[in-house]
Amino acid sequence: MSEAVKLPEDVPDLPPVVASSQWATTAVCSLIFVALCDAQLVAAIAPSIAANLGATETSVAGSTGVYAIAAASVALLLSRFAGRVRTRLWLPLSAVIFVAAATLAAVSSHIYVFYLARALAGFAGGLISALAIAALADASAYAGRGKQMSGIAVSYFLAPIIGIPIGAYLTEQFGWRMTFGVVAGCTALVGIIVWRLPMPIRIEDENVHHVGAQSGSVPSVEVIGFAGLMRMASRSHSTLMGLTGAFFVSGGVVGFTSFAGVWLFQAFRVDTGNVGLVYALAGAAAIGGGLLGGYLADCYGKRRIALRGSVALSVLLLIVPTFTLSITLVVLIALAAFVAALRIAPLQALITELVAPHERATYIALRNACSQLGIAATVWLCASIYPRFGMAGVGASCAVLTGVAWLCIRLIREPHGEARAVGKRAAGISTLDEASVNKTTLGEIKPDKQKTSRIYPVINFVIALVLIFCVGVPYLVSFAITKAGTRPDERNRSETPADLGAEFENVTFASADGNTLSGWYLPSRNERTTIIMTHGLFRSRYELLARGIEFWRRGYGVLLYDLRRHGASPAEFSTLGFAERRDVIAAAKFARGREPANRIVLMGVSMGAAATLMAAAELNEDESITAVVVESSFLSFDHTITHHLRLAHIPTIPFAALLTNLTAWRMNFAAGDFDLRRATEKVTVPILFIGGSLDVRMPTESVLEPLYEAARHPAKRKLVITDAKHGQAFIVAPEEYVNTIQDFLREVGLLESQASWKSDHSFQSSP
Repeated sequence: MSEAVKLPEDVPDLPPVVASSQWATTAVCSLIFVALCDAQLVAAIAPSIAANLGATETSVAGSTGVYAIAAASVALLLSRFAGRVRTRLWLPLSAVIFVAAATLAAVSSHIYVFYLARALAGFAGGLISALAIAALADASAYAGRGKQMSGIAVSYFLAPIIGIPIGAYLTEQFGWRMTFGVVAGCTALVGIIVWRLPMPIRIEDENVHHVGAQSGSVPSVEVIGFAGLMRMASRSHSTLMGLTGAFFVSGGVVGFTSFAGVWLFQAFRVDTGNVGLVYALAGAAAIGGGLLGGYLADCYGKRRIALRGSVALSVLLLIVPTFTLSITLVVLIALAAFVAALRIAPLQALITELVAPHERATYIALRNACSQLGIAATVWLCASIYPRFGMAGVGASCAVLTGVAWLCIRLIREPHGEARAVGKRAAGISTLDEASVNKTTLGEIKPDKQKTSRIYPVINFVIALVLIFCVGVPYLVSFAITKAGTRPDERNRSETPADLGAEFENVTFASADGNTLSGWYLPSRNERTTIIMTHGLFRSRYELLARGIEFWRRGYGVLLYDLRRHGASPAEFSTLGFAERRDVIAAAKFARGREPANRIVLMGVSMGAAATLMAAAELNEDESITAVVVESSFLSFDHTITHHLRLAHIPTIPFAALLTNLTAWRMNFAAGDFDLRRATEKVTVPILFIGGSLDVRMPTESVLEPLYEAARHPAKRKLVITDAKHGQAFIVAPEEYVNTIQDFLREVGLLESQASWKSDHSFQSSP
């Protein structure tokens, strides 16, 4: 047998653990689960209730507020009878009240009767939540309480996944009254089990010091009224931080989840069924987090897991809104749910140890009231932020709230025995063997505090700096670029082609991925050709208005439109041309439908040129596309990022690779697929490349020439305007610009009329 190790004398013994019945624990958690299902059902079946009671859906939804107020009032009741509350008696009694509330809801004949039923349900639900958590805490030692609280965490997230779909199904098949009848029956059954299988009460050591207990004396047996609640809340720094933290913990999570579904629907046009699927996947991940959180809390410390979970959640709340719709986004949402649930069991275990056992139910009820207030305040805040700043603003706000929650948890004093229990586990001693360990025979396990106190802060500071500058800054730049919109001088313009003497009409059409694009259509006159003009980054249709009018005057049809997230075309992100190729394809489809006999010419500038080349490569089979005109295009996504970093005198290593891959990852494409030279090789129609001799952003030598060499059609042409900067060839030499394009199009028209090049397979791209 190995030699026993000495326990430090300054670490007190942990109180003995009385094992609780697994069946009793399951029954208590099931009671909470049923109550949570009832709390969330109304939102899902509100239309059916409203139709039957002759009320509006809004008034039925308002019963949620009645429920919340009633649930919050439980703390006042428990404060008056804290010394006389016995969970073994009151928990089944709460189930009886809940059954009465569900029965009253099922037989309601008027909206006000339904409100009364929901108030009674909220009161009973508040009691069940407070008393059940207190009962679980009373049945376990603090060292192993995390696992005990895992059932609570699972109940929180299992309710919407299972309860709401079942409730919606029952309502659809049998009516909402039957749904509440089933809730009443299930609650009665679980309540009987809780009554028959009460949670065992662990014998407390009278000398155990609780964080929230008044030093030097045993806390009073009974707390009276509102003033007593305030005294309990402010008894110590830890009790105050426990309540304050509840406000921010709940608010940060619910504020985000309340708008995530709206964001998925509005930004990416995800239908209701798929939004529900995303929430179901997130709920499943949350169940896993709830189970794991309790285990980790007992192994590594409740406060530590809650703190680290809050840091991880803050980061996830910030980055989730920066992703476009993809598998990655769904995984990140699920991961955020997992981390949010990871904190529940540790926090419940921690909070229940801040006051004496006979005060737990009251303190938990008070904490629940703070949580409800936090939820209400945060949802109101996010409702005002979302219309202006979108989901990114909501995510940032909730991340800040979660950061404040982290600070509150950080300020809670570590409960008794936590450091000792973690130290034993680090030494390889199971908590189950604590009774057999002689406290005078555990070896020294303390680290050299002087060395670690000096080294760790320096290491943490260096790691933080590296992450901020090497990952954080490129990420912010990537986010800013993809959230680019039209610059102010063009946003403020209001003239139309009519002001310049042109005939036009306002048009809208949808891209393949559902974005609604707005534009102007100028019908052709004596030329049977429509030119589709696509603008650049930070610009709008106004960038090409003058040249569009010039071509219209020469008889061509012109389509001027705003790319996604620019001008009057809303979208969540801009992808610098990759996804915008779908906008170009949609514009070609629209133009073909308006004047089917017209030939179509694709024309773009800068980002619009890149999108045009990508679209042209995908429209090889479209016989109506006869030519492509591109000005100041990219060469490739990674090339343009590297080049612009050099222009800004920023090291390309490691920032070029980070910025390229972060943006591609967020926007759901491979950086290698955004290659304009490769796209140019696939285009089977003549291309006219236009550049400026002073274009330093897309230099002629390193961008235009390689693209020109990649073009395979013999009728390809190039035009370099002297003294023109990026995208300004028309401004410097408008006549030469327009004449060159017109001559090019006439040559293309002659080639098409001879039908010599379109059937020549030698110009087709290799498979």
